Amino acid sequence: MSNENQIVPKSATDALFVFADDEDRFILADDDGGQPTNKNDSGSQIVPNSPPAPVAIWKVLIVDDDVSVHRATILALEDCTFEGKSLMFLHAHSGAEAKYLIQAHPDMALILLDVVMETHDAGLQVVQYIRAELHNHQVRIILRTGQPGEAPEASVILDYDINDYRLKTELTRQKLITVVISSLRSYGNILTIENQNSELTHTLEHLQQTQAQLIQAEKMSSLGQMVAGVAHEINNPINFIYGNLFHTETYVQALLKLIKTYQEYYPLPVAAIQTTAESIDLPFLMEDLPKLLDSMQAGANRIKHIVESLRNFSRLDEAQIKPVDIHSGIDSTLLILQHRLQANDQHPEITVIKEYGQLPLVNCYVGALNQVFMNILSNAIDALDMGIGNSVMTSETFSLPTIRIRTEIQDANRVLIHIADNGTGMSESILKRIFNPFFTTKPVGSGTGLGLSISYSIVVEQHGGHLTCSSAPGKGTEFVIDISIGSCA
Repeated sequence: MSNENQIVPKSATDALFVFADDEDRFILADDDGGQPTNKNDSGSQIVPNSPPAPVAIWKVLIVDDDVSVHRATILALEDCTFEGKSLMFLHAHSGAEAKYLIQAHPDMALILLDVVMETHDAGLQVVQYIRAELHNHQVRIILRTGQPGEAPEASVILDYDINDYRLKTELTRQKLITVVISSLRSYGNILTIENQNSELTHTLEHLQQTQAQLIQAEKMSSLGQMVAGVAHEINNPINFIYGNLFHTETYVQALLKLIKTYQEYYPLPVAAIQTTAESIDLPFLMEDLPKLLDSMQAGANRIKHIVESLRNFSRLDEAQIKPVDIHSGIDSTLLILQHRLQANDQHPEITVIKEYGQLPLVNCYVGALNQVFMNILSNAIDALDMGIGNSVMTSETFSLPTIRIRTEIQDANRVLIHIADNGTGMSESILKRIFNPFFTTKPVGSGTGLGLSISYSIVVEQHGGHLTCSSAPGKGTEFVIDISIGSCA
């Protein structure tokens, strides 16, 4: 390929290109149709009012099988600048070369394209390749032909996405410059519009995500307030019951002791007492009543534990960083989800395996982190509702829906929280999008596509950590939360 440049003479200020013969050879002539200029003169033309110091370049591809066309085009345009940018010329002498170069240079601004090269429609094939296959609609294409019969203007304009159609014989030097500058201006405007559209799209997405996060945060705050209210209302009566159970047990034990004493000193009670003792099955009552009280004590303890967990989970609106027990947050979340872990019409009971390491207190936003646990565990349950894969978590649970939660310390200052399920898993294409706002694989009305996006924001942006996910079809899914022990972002 030739890249030979020639110096434009001073007298070429008003020069033009004409194609004088069938061989498409360029000659330089005056605007008034005079004789070719003297090429021994020196000087060059600059586009009027162009900035003197280019800061970048416009890539211009010259496509023509005639070397003289390349030389003459450069001769006319070599010193042109537009908006402070000079022109960089690339050369192709066939349609095939043009296709290669435009693919290699997607930032091409302008193509000066011949029609008839290795085939009678080689140039038109290049246009189709650029627009249809590369989907490049930014580059400006000026079709230049010396054989208009092979590509009639009317049909070409209708059938091909070109930006200008010119006969080589009509392109004077000044007209060529005008066409090039006009095309570059159009290309620049297109890039500006696309950049603005991209910025607006990004801004809109950011606003939508922020709005969604605010809505979700408000929902979680409302949930926290509701849970806190319920916990408070339960806490008062359960404290009354729990506190009185001790005295009740003491009184019952005393009464049972009294009955035994009576039985020792009055082994033969009167008929009325004997009848009553038999009717209430006194021996069974004396044996079962302590057990009943023990059960009531255990139930009261369970309710107190539930209330404490509810109150722990309800700290969703706490904004301060504080040292917290990670395991307590996980357990509280599991308690809230307990009804979904139980057997139902969609799945048998979901087994939860806890492999808790020895963790210190972790400085974090406790409410926000509880929200992350809630979102990930809820997704795991949703996945198990759809069935289990063929991964084996443990030899005992391979055939049961299972969630495994494992915590560990890494590098002395980081905590890793693994939450894995043996569900059906996800494809690679889905895996790449799970943290995108509003992306969901659930049916319409079943999910907002915000849970994992918000979780990612909480872990990465609020806590300066990492949230990763690994999955494969049939192999289950595992999320890993990686946060610092000492401080947040």
